[in-house]
Amino acid sequence: MNQRGVIYLSNKEVKNLLDLGRAIEITKEALCDHSEGRVIWSKPEDLAIKTDGGWHYWVTGCALSTRQVAGIRLRAIKPEGGSRDPSRAARGPRRILILSDLERGEIIAIMDEDWCHAVRTGAAATVACRALAREGSSVLAILGAGDTARATLPVMVKAMHFEEIRVASRRPESRQAYAREMEEQLGVRVRPVDTAEEAVRGADLVFSATTTSQPFVCDEWLGEGVFVYSIGKHQEMEDAVYKNADKFIVDSWEHCKKKSDLDRMVREGFLTRDDVYAELPDLIAGRKPGRESNRERILMRAVGLVNQDIAIADWIYRHALELGAGKVLPF
Repeated sequence: MNQRGVIYLSNKEVKNLLDLGRAIEITKEALCDHSEGRVIWSKPEDLAIKTDGGWHYWVTGCALSTRQVAGIRLRAIKPEGGSRDPSRAARGPRRILILSDLERGEIIAIMDEDWCHAVRTGAAATVACRALAREGSSVLAILGAGDTARATLPVMVKAMHFEEIRVASRRPESRQAYAREMEEQLGVRVRPVDTAEEAVRGADLVFSATTTSQPFVCDEWLGEGVFVYSIGKHQEMEDAVYKNADKFIVDSWEHCKKKSDLDRMVREGFLTRDDVYAELPDLIAGRKPGRESNRERILMRAVGLVNQDIAIADWIYRHALELGAGKVLPF
């Protein structure tokens, strides 16, 4: 870390630097670090700025004792959600990560985290699938065809083999465009289907990343042995899915219980902390067993943890130094 100034990395530069397979392994290491208490979380954990009728801003951060870095994420989100338009890059990022040297306290990098954040989501889902999917899982259902789904499938196919991939979304044109794009990019066949039910029935794995405000996946659609990974902004699965899962898992109870679905269920007494079988970091670290039977139906509700973002950002920064990538901003 001997450059004079702060390195700025654009979304395009970050995309060129980050190896997807490496992102999976970094995320797995970050989950273990979380389980072992090697993450220093911010207090409070989130800072929110909510404007009336406009954008909402969220600030989160933590320090990583294993990497000797601290980081802060600033993201701008439209309350109604939706994918960004293609001209977004010309106007600037909506997710920024600021990286600091933990020993010296100096800001060392600023990077556009828009694409990288979506990749991290996909990497976390992939780590969870490898640990919790039943043996021989080969049929994947993707619910939602936005930015997160676009970044997730390329990560998943790095680590898993799928014989069938189905995608469902609210708009026919979005799922058809997604299928074409993924087939051209990855060389795998993706079948757009008209309904979530058509996508989910018979699937081994379900990855759901939507902005819907109403639950739309019914419990009766989910078969024996399925693994469901829900990362949506609001509740995607009907209430019965939470209760009828053989194992209900979260990435962090303290973070997940603030999501609108779990917050409501806890307030109503429908769910308690005792209903959660385990947190994903403890499963990855080997503190508790994951899947114990091919018949188990497992649901994971994820929120995404900022220590994973910062660990990946640190790797990108160091790789950028090696290659001389990025723009150095003077002091």
